[in-house]
Amino acid sequence: MKKNLFLIFLSFFVILFSGCQNNETDFPSSDNPTVTVATEEIYGAPTRKFEIKAAIADDLGLKSVRIQIPELSLDKVIAFASDPLLKSYDLSYFFEIPANRGTSETFKIKLTITDVSNNAIDEEINLRLDGEFSAPAISMITPKEGAVVLLSTSNELPVHFVVNDDSGIDYIQVQCADLGIDETIQLDNAPQSYTFNKTYTLPVTAANYVLTITAKDKFAIPNTGSLNVNIVATNEYPAIYLCDQPKGTNLTTDAVGVPMYFHEKNGQDFEFKYYADKDNKEIYFLGQESGFAPHCFGLNGSGNLTDDVASAPIILPTKGYYNIKINPNTLIYTATKYTPTSKVWADIANGLWHDDAAMRRPFVSVCGGGIQGATWDTWDAWTQTGLHLANNANNPYQLVGEYTLTGTMEATFTGQWWDPSWRLIKNGIATMSPGDNGNAKYPAAPGVYKVVLDTELERVFITKK
Repeated sequence: MKKNLFLIFLSFFVILFSGCQNNETDFPSSDNPTVTVATEEIYGAPTRKFEIKAAIADDLGLKSVRIQIPELSLDKVIAFASDPLLKSYDLSYFFEIPANRGTSETFKIKLTITDVSNNAIDEEINLRLDGEFSAPAISMITPKEGAVVLLSTSNELPVHFVVNDDSGIDYIQVQCADLGIDETIQLDNAPQSYTFNKTYTLPVTAANYVLTITAKDKFAIPNTGSLNVNIVATNEYPAIYLCDQPKGTNLTTDAVGVPMYFHEKNGQDFEFKYYADKDNKEIYFLGQESGFAPHCFGLNGSGNLTDDVASAPIILPTKGYYNIKINPNTLIYTATKYTPTSKVWADIANGLWHDDAAMRRPFVSVCGGGIQGATWDTWDAWTQTGLHLANNANNPYQLVGEYTLTGTMEATFTGQWWDPSWRLIKNGIATMSPGDNGNAKYPAAPGVYKVVLDTELERVFITKK
């Protein structure tokens, strides 16, 4: 009797349990799910992520999607809730290809879509690891960014650049709406390198122009590169720069101060203060900040000033500070040595933070952004001793150090509670009385830089180490 009673109860629970299970998973018959992939062939590369995109749907409801690449140990199941039922889903799944795979390898990505009625379909996508994802590289020869075209000398604008791309170049485009330039060159046979060299005519009206260079490659999934070049067409020079670097130096590598911006301007008379750090210092004057062309002022064979990229340097005979004047129109310059009379900030490496000003000894550190360890708090400037500048043993008017830049930077060189302080504004100018001028932002590649704050020149030089 007990045994029969036990079997009755056991049968009851089995029926009850089975009924509950059927209620959760028993869906009526339905059509197969559908899938539409974004592309039937995906290009990837070792260490690079790629995206699997597909639109999946089912008339009743989706249960799961399974993504498999056995050779890459990928087996991912995305399960969907059944309450409420999900009838459509936009799949977007990223996967990074392992570094040890070869660029010649190919794989099949298998998608298995299952609906709540347990209907399942498979879809395959080809995966290739020979993808090319770099945009065509555009190297400007002329004009450089910020180039000055002196209309009183010539109204011609030579445009010269080189484009390189591993997968081959489809077309080149040169545009400037304000100059009526819209030229597209379709290239045959997809060359990996192409040189563009053409001269355009500028109007006589002085203005700023933006030249846009665009290049598109011939890869299966095309990549496009674009470069904007700002040009100043003018009847007189808006600025002259002093450069103490050898010709051929890349003047865009450093963050601040190379070449050096003028100090005073009266018409086309430009005046500089400059420190020659050795005897027979070689300098040039440039009509643009970005390079030695098109306007480079040096000496000709007769020792006279000339505007010629092939000119020889001007020689400052002895070490020290100079007052230099130049007129790029009359081609006259003078260089006069002088002795500074401004305040010397001595012994700043032994500064002391103290609330009592009488017991305080000045230090000079930095507050700002894009500088490793720096904030806009002068207490942090004090405690981060690696940011402190020191006196240059060879020049009492220079404070020197090294900073690690992390990207676009802005800075104020400061002591306790902004006393003393030099705010770095535009064009490398660092004055103790900046007035309404705000801190300027300077683009810089991450890395270690040498820093020179010249308190006599009121200039900062931040150069790549």
